[in-house]
Amino acid sequence: MCVFMKKLKVQAEHHPAVFSFAVSAVLNFLVEILSRRSLFQALIFMVTRPHMFFYNTCIIFWCFSLLILVKRRLFLGTVISVVWLLLGVVNLVLLGCRVTPFNGADLRLTKDAMTIAGKYLTWWHLVFMAVGGVILVAALVILFRRLPRQEGRPPYVKGSIFVVFSLLALLGLSSVGMRTGILANQFGNLAQAYLDYGFPFCFSNSLINTGISKPEDYSVEVMREIKKKEILPEEHVWAPLIKEERPTAVDERGVAVTKQTPNIIFLQLESFSDPTKYLHMTCSKDPIPNFRHLMERYSSGYLWVPSVGAGTANTEFEVITGMNLDFFGPGEYPYKTVLQKQVCESLCFDLKEIGYHAQAIHNNSGTFYDRYTVFSQLGFDSFTSLEYMSGYETTYMGWPKDKTLTEQIEKVMKSTTGADLIYTISVQGHGSYPEEEVLSSPEITVSGLPTEEETNAMEYYVQQVYEMDQFVGELIACLEAYGEDTVLIMYGDHLPSLDLTEEKLENGDVFQTEYVIWDNIGLEKSKRDVEAYQLGACVLDKIGIQKGTMFRYHQAWLKNLVHTEEERQEYLEDMKLLEYDILYGDQGVFDGRIPYEATKLHMGVQPIAISQIMIQSQGLYVTGWNYTPSSVVYINGEACETVVVSPNLLYCSEPPLEEGENEITVCQVSEDNIVLSISEPQILKK
Repeated sequence: MCVFMKKLKVQAEHHPAVFSFAVSAVLNFLVEILSRRSLFQALIFMVTRPHMFFYNTCIIFWCFSLLILVKRRLFLGTVISVVWLLLGVVNLVLLGCRVTPFNGADLRLTKDAMTIAGKYLTWWHLVFMAVGGVILVAALVILFRRLPRQEGRPPYVKGSIFVVFSLLALLGLSSVGMRTGILANQFGNLAQAYLDYGFPFCFSNSLINTGISKPEDYSVEVMREIKKKEILPEEHVWAPLIKEERPTAVDERGVAVTKQTPNIIFLQLESFSDPTKYLHMTCSKDPIPNFRHLMERYSSGYLWVPSVGAGTANTEFEVITGMNLDFFGPGEYPYKTVLQKQVCESLCFDLKEIGYHAQAIHNNSGTFYDRYTVFSQLGFDSFTSLEYMSGYETTYMGWPKDKTLTEQIEKVMKSTTGADLIYTISVQGHGSYPEEEVLSSPEITVSGLPTEEETNAMEYYVQQVYEMDQFVGELIACLEAYGEDTVLIMYGDHLPSLDLTEEKLENGDVFQTEYVIWDNIGLEKSKRDVEAYQLGACVLDKIGIQKGTMFRYHQAWLKNLVHTEEERQEYLEDMKLLEYDILYGDQGVFDGRIPYEATKLHMGVQPIAISQIMIQSQGLYVTGWNYTPSSVVYINGEACETVVVSPNLLYCSEPPLEEGENEITVCQVSEDNIVLSISEPQILKK
């Protein structure tokens, strides 16, 4: 070991640049093996795209240029090597459960990933990771002590010049690559980009490239011209709904007819797809009979979504805002970047101008993807998350089943007196899908898969899809019985993470799911494939509503069924200008000032309140309304261990009461210990 270290030191001292570049090339090759999950594919990449392999090696090499600034060069070099290898290993693991490679956006989702890690990893995975982490830290400590230090003072001035020069050279190389088309700054298909350009470049790009880059031809004047020529004028042929006062109009025969603005309900179904269109397997019976029946009777088609196997929030973002995610950074989640602070025009803001209430429902934690804060930037008035639900069933993997959403949708509709825009996000179909046999007698069996593990995973997924389809049927029955004019849009947010490829799909596209638009107001049936960012415009157009900048822009495009490639390119270029102007620019389409303000988001639609507080046998009893498993009693701002006895009763065994007055509240608390709402306080004297 000591002899080997001495040889390394000699090589590093006498030929530092050559030595570092050689190590960078080896690391690059190892990372590509992990990224492609194949030694052979890594070799093909290196041989067929040597310029990209060289460029990726240069990226890693720049990291090693930092060694010149420190005395512990071998140790820092070891750390850099370990970091790159760990990135490759993480990518390998993630590609085992989803299609999207490891990217910079994942680092912003660390908190969310930790909350669901237990559903993807077994206990022994977690133990192995913990033990591996301890061993790695111990090894680094030993190396820090054992590896030799550089004698003398590092050349800080010359070293800094070299590091900066190396970075400028790398950026210059990148700029030339972008201009010549060798490199790409935006990736329509992130998974394919990693295969085409290599892991180091794509991952580094995803770290620093966020938001929408300023288009070269952007100006306020250009935006005004687009607004004038390419965006339909506002129009609303339906009168705003006040449910107690249904407005009327007169048809061409002079007969009075009801013209009520309908409720609009979006139902985003987690990982929902049609398993009968998987060419490599067969199902014992139709797993989606209700959804299929609806597609035969109502408007439907394929829906292009921005991700595969994961990325629910991004499909959600495109539908709600009408914005195309292709213009953002690679793998970016706007919920985690621009929408943390920036208000964005949306279906919510646009429809609220004509009398709608904007409500969101999700049978998962309200903190996931930061929805509990982001939804205010999108104009929602209320958000009912899992913390405000009780009595729901869960799947084997612990995800709440979707049938609880029928009750929640009905509660939201009853809570208002006007028309509702309800955006509902389901979770039952979420991965992972266990490869061991966990269903003793599945409703539907599958055949044709090569291994028992794949069969078990697919049968589990198909079972969830079947139950989600049953929920769809129950929801339709509920809405029909409710009696209000309603339009319900249902679609899958992305395909499941089950190693699906284009060759295994009837439609040959892993970025397509299906949608259907059910209604009870007689909308004309149509068959059309649309992008997720066009879905809202399509729905509003059917209803007769022309509102919102992005949606009216898409409606102008959707009026024609056939377009030339030149028209399509102009459509995309001007779409990027609009998105940049609204989120990052001067808001030229709004005459210089965005006309929206973030809402004061109300969590839940039923008030959580305290009616009475009692002390008995050293315990504290709190009675009230609408308590759920997430309700926690707080005494003087301190959380108490709380037992939820019923929706009307909470109990604390050892309350930390102080002499005198004590302030008692009931808070709804998420799994990651974030307080989502607080009841009105009550004072208890001891």
